[in-house]
Amino acid sequence: MNPLALELNEQLKNESPIVLDMLSDLGKSMYFPKGILSQSADAKGTKYNATIGMATTDEGIMYTDALYSQFSDREPSDIFPYAPPQGYEKLRELWKNKILKDNPDLSENAISKPVVTNALTHGLSLAGDLFVNHDDTILLPEHNWGNYKLTFGVRHNAQIETYQSFEEDGSYTLEYFKRALENYNKDKVVLVLNFPNNPTGYTPTVNEVEEMVSAINQLADKGTQVIALVDDAYYGLFFEDIYKQSVFTALSQLNHDNIMPVKIDGATKEYFSWGFRVGFLTFGSQNETVKEVLVSKLKGLIRSNLSSCALPSQTAIVHAMEDPSFQEQVDHNINILKERYEVTKDVAYREEYKDLWTPYAFNSGYFMAIKLADVEAEKLRLHLIKNYSIGVIALNKTDVRVAFSCIEKNDIEYVFESIAKAIHELK
Repeated sequence: MNPLALELNEQLKNESPIVLDMLSDLGKSMYFPKGILSQSADAKGTKYNATIGMATTDEGIMYTDALYSQFSDREPSDIFPYAPPQGYEKLRELWKNKILKDNPDLSENAISKPVVTNALTHGLSLAGDLFVNHDDTILLPEHNWGNYKLTFGVRHNAQIETYQSFEEDGSYTLEYFKRALENYNKDKVVLVLNFPNNPTGYTPTVNEVEEMVSAINQLADKGTQVIALVDDAYYGLFFEDIYKQSVFTALSQLNHDNIMPVKIDGATKEYFSWGFRVGFLTFGSQNETVKEVLVSKLKGLIRSNLSSCALPSQTAIVHAMEDPSFQEQVDHNINILKERYEVTKDVAYREEYKDLWTPYAFNSGYFMAIKLADVEAEKLRLHLIKNYSIGVIALNKTDVRVAFSCIEKNDIEYVFESIAKAIHELK
């Protein structure tokens, strides 16, 4: 093992041996090299800097006008150079402040400075690299984003286990989650907590979060190491009176030696910037050494598989966040989604449809899902495309996901009427 990795591991061993034990074999082996990047940093400001693989002139970074014309309101130095592996420092600071503002119960010393990732999928994959070993258990709700299985089950060869989150009447329940934790008997578990949930659009209430966190705390008290990956992709899209901080906050407040909360979020959905691919990964710990070591290892992981995330996207998000009218623009879009949500809520639960489907409880995010009574989801999906020019997602044999986020408010009623007609035709 590289001496730099050994040094980082020794620091963890001295400060928090449990966190060291939580790491995967790859995580333990990872380090940020003192190579080209660190030597280039040492040479910054020299008269003749011949260290890094970029081209410059006496005026600054070399570029082409054809590319620069796309960003001409920004300085070339904000567009063309490499970003640091951990991300643009101004953006990291702005996002940290945003997390603290959104989560008033979270103290600054309880989190690391966010590290920039290539959106949330990259952040989840990095968390897997850092913490997930072959045959580790990933605990997910039955209704989950399918990419988790690809990321953790295929890439990291982990064992995927699921628990039920909804009763037969579509109401949300924590009973199966609590039962799964009560019966869990391994030394380590990786929980993926995603609220608002994709595909169901559900976020727990304040009381439900308290129950959830209590169950996790009880598992940790029994000696199980809990790595809690909090996927906050749809954070802020809350349409009812629910828990409006991140579950990461509630877990971080426990400050439990056996619990490592990891927040994975981003501008993707929160700031309506899907193609910019700007995400963040933040560790929950009050130990400065633990945070420094984990960030260093994370930088090594980024350096080894991506080098660094794109600077123009990061610069664009900084520019937006510093615009005094930006939050008002974001809120405007959220209000449009809320109006669509309200229509969807009204239509999906209508008496005339109760024999055709049962909606799963939803109160946030982009989506809602229904459980079909008498037809197969895949057959319905294909029938809707062919006969009604409507696209939905078949989640399994019985469940269909509808993204009200991309249907105009005035078209939502027609979409559900068409789904009902299609079901009758298939029956």
